[in-house]
Amino acid sequence: MSEPNLSPPIRLLLIDDDEDEYILHRDLLAGVLRTRYLLDWAPSYGKGLEALRAGRHDAYLIDYRLGEKTGVELLRTMQAESLERAMIILTGQTDDAIDLSAMESGASDYLVKGEVNAATLERTIRYAIERQRIQSRLRFQAEILRNIHDAVFYVNRDGLVRDWNEGAARIFGLGADEMIGRSFPAICPQADGDPFSGRIIPAIRQRGVAEEVIHCRLASGRDVYIRAKVTPMSQQGEEGYVFCASDISKEKRLEGELVRISENEQRRIGQDIHDDLCSQLSGIGCMTKVLENRLKEIHSPEAGMMAGISEMVAQAGAKAREIAKGLVPTVLETQGLAGALRELAQQKREMFGVNCIAVVADEDRIERLSDSISIQLFRIAQEAVANAIKHSDAEVIEMSLRAYDGRLELRIRDDGKGMPRDRASNGMGLMTMQRRAELIEADFSVQASPGGGTYIRCIVPMVSHD
Repeated sequence: MSEPNLSPPIRLLLIDDDEDEYILHRDLLAGVLRTRYLLDWAPSYGKGLEALRAGRHDAYLIDYRLGEKTGVELLRTMQAESLERAMIILTGQTDDAIDLSAMESGASDYLVKGEVNAATLERTIRYAIERQRIQSRLRFQAEILRNIHDAVFYVNRDGLVRDWNEGAARIFGLGADEMIGRSFPAICPQADGDPFSGRIIPAIRQRGVAEEVIHCRLASGRDVYIRAKVTPMSQQGEEGYVFCASDISKEKRLEGELVRISENEQRRIGQDIHDDLCSQLSGIGCMTKVLENRLKEIHSPEAGMMAGISEMVAQAGAKAREIAKGLVPTVLETQGLAGALRELAQQKREMFGVNCIAVVADEDRIERLSDSISIQLFRIAQEAVANAIKHSDAEVIEMSLRAYDGRLELRIRDDGKGMPRDRASNGMGLMTMQRRAELIEADFSVQASPGGGTYIRCIVPMVSHD
């Protein structure tokens, strides 16, 4: 014996001025065994409208002919009042114009009277309820996307905007009516080219998704920085990409200010080391040397110990001067980035015996860079060379600098033992270099594998960022 169906019944309303239709549909639904249906009846347009507004039923069967008015008018009233209902139009005969009008006005489906059996009616009701639930959920999600603080917009594969939410309008200062149909560069004009075709599409082809920090210079003159995640997506049969972007303009300005403060503090510390500590160590060195000579004159056995102390003080002074030079790269101001890289290479050759070289191609083509770019590229080179010496046992380290197509490329390559993939992506030194590259809107990449050396590449537009 089968278990009784204890699930709650599905409540339906028939809006029809013919009571015979109510009896017919009630009897048809009574023959459905797997689901319980309760059918109510509204005998007029007015009663039907009142019940539709109340929304106490799961689905509504609406006759097309309702006295002087029509069921389509009911549908349009619901549409105008933004009331979502699972509504099925009942027509007396097949009429494509009526069917199309009903579907455009919000009907979930339609049935032709006289051609309906219990199975067809039950299936149509079930599909209409499910379709209304899906549409309601999609509209709810779309409303969330339209109103969230972050920008969410959709572009086709040609880069044309097809959808644009309120968050995007707030961030970019452009409404949907201004952006739909326009290209991505129109949203985010950049001096160094189109990020959509230049960086985002290649990243998606390589990794399936792109995550980029993009600097937009709007027509209003305002600079906007966004952190965007871009994912391929198909919309209504059209291939394209959905952007989820947050405004990080304040964060970028704060980062820039923190970097400026940090560089100034490094300069101050370096200057203090040079002016105070190095001077004091130099004075101590002179005193220990004098004392060493006096001990030698009286043939004191402590003369050898004092000689060792003098040597240690001299080494400490040399190390302090090296630290001061690293903290205050004054050569950047006098000889530019190329001169600073050459001096860095010379220091590492003399101190560690490693074959460190700096190669600058077409130096006369490299325009004077802003301080922010020069300092960050120099710090990246410092970190890369220090990592190669400390961790990879490299014998040869080559730094190269070249200008091309309005860009400046810094490369650091070594022949060391390389590093595992997890460290190549998560190492603190590499993360620091990545952050420095982001500050100057540079493309940064690392290629490293065990035994294969390390290759670091940083490309920055040759424009002022001060």
